[in-house]
Amino acid sequence: MKIYSALRSSCLLGGSLCALLSLPCVGLGQAGVDILGSPIPGITAIGHHAIGVNMSLLAVDRPFSERQWRTDAETDSLSRRARRAMRKADRLRFMSGFEGGVVLQTPLLNGTKLVDAFGSETSYNLADRRALAQSLANNTTSAQVDLRWVGWSRHGSKGGWAWSVEDRYSATVKPTLALAEFALLGPAASIYDATLLSDGSVVPVDSLTNEQFEMAEQGISNGPLPLVNTLLDGGSFAVQHVRSYGAGFGLRLIQSRALTLSFGLGAKYYRGTGYYEVDVENQTAFAAFNRGFGTELVAEGATLGSALRPSGFGVALDLAVRAEIAGLWFASLAINELGSMDWQGESYSLQNPVGDWNSWNETQGGVLDLLNQGLSPTALFLEATPERRVVALPTRARLNGGLRLGNRAKVGVEFAAPLNQALLRQPTEIGIGGQTRLAGFEIMGGWRWQQDNGIRTPLALIWAPKGRPGQLGLATGDILGFLEPERRWSWGWSYTRTLSAARGL
Repeated sequence: MKIYSALRSSCLLGGSLCALLSLPCVGLGQAGVDILGSPIPGITAIGHHAIGVNMSLLAVDRPFSERQWRTDAETDSLSRRARRAMRKADRLRFMSGFEGGVVLQTPLLNGTKLVDAFGSETSYNLADRRALAQSLANNTTSAQVDLRWVGWSRHGSKGGWAWSVEDRYSATVKPTLALAEFALLGPAASIYDATLLSDGSVVPVDSLTNEQFEMAEQGISNGPLPLVNTLLDGGSFAVQHVRSYGAGFGLRLIQSRALTLSFGLGAKYYRGTGYYEVDVENQTAFAAFNRGFGTELVAEGATLGSALRPSGFGVALDLAVRAEIAGLWFASLAINELGSMDWQGESYSLQNPVGDWNSWNETQGGVLDLLNQGLSPTALFLEATPERRVVALPTRARLNGGLRLGNRAKVGVEFAAPLNQALLRQPTEIGIGGQTRLAGFEIMGGWRWQQDNGIRTPLALIWAPKGRPGQLGLATGDILGFLEPERRWSWGWSYTRTLSAARGL
């Protein structure tokens, strides 16, 4: 298995990159936890975690602090200096240096050893590989990594504001059965009629045994092999990397024991590194990426400046309103990512691909060659036309409500749904859960139903001892994920600090 031994560890990824420019894209859903690990982000997001979720929370929820009620009579009886000192003492800053979340959904985690599956040595026999190929073709493989490099929020008596810098890497893959078999079986894939063994004999693909599979050298076809775009027809691939700079504020419009009404507004500025889209009806593809997006830091012929220069820019608004009754019941509505991205890229014709499958031979490097070219679409298409494309961001609505239980706990429900058909949109979700403090820990948990992914049980545990500024959190998108890791494996982590009495701000 000469070339196929080398391709075994990268062919599936490389072939999926081909599908990127020749097949429809699909969306990627989050794990049901935000970057801190909250099971119901619109209810339990705190501080700068409210950016992109629900900005009105900046006005009513102080991170890891108990609520303090004061009447107008109490404050009116104080002198001007005393009221000013009270306002300063009530101020609070909340910050983090590095937080993140990882979501992975793939059949490769279903009773398999992920490292062995793509390592130089593997114990998988022919039947195992065929079953895994079928599973890859029937299920979507998705991955998402969220990184918050820095976040900061300031909370006062009338409201609060916050800002953050975040990165998001997203990808989804659903290969065709033929592509999955080619990646896992090489010369024993069903696109071939027979297989040449190392002893010189030729065996029909359907008759191969496990012992003969280890001797496979080359696939043989009695007729022409399918074209690349034909072989990939029916699969899907999407990939995107975006960095965002977000800021927002929450303001209390009405505040009393009977009613508290808050308003929130946020904005994000996006810098995009890669975007891919396909128009199947018109047989065209669109790709926008910077020169440093691929496997090499800097693509051939590119300067460092062109390698780091983003290919997309965008702006989005977030709106939120929240009401509380008697300090007990609450409800809010938020609309996130209302905006668009402007991408500078190139369009390609799906009717004019590079050659056929026979052109992907050993001397050209095959899929490895494609990887080394840094996702260059010219490896797939002969002609490119410069194009500027404006695409909508995945706008999303969140409606939630619930009940406060004292100053430390709350329970609630949330409904979240996409409002458009944008790339990498998140699915419809319904969540129910709560948040409480136990000893030195803040606990968040519940249940969350996600369209096409069933019910999950997110859980977050945050070490936040009273009187200490630091908080360390760990979360999972499903505490029962170990039962079915192939469809619900996700983790989040967070380290934050609470700074009180932010004088002079």
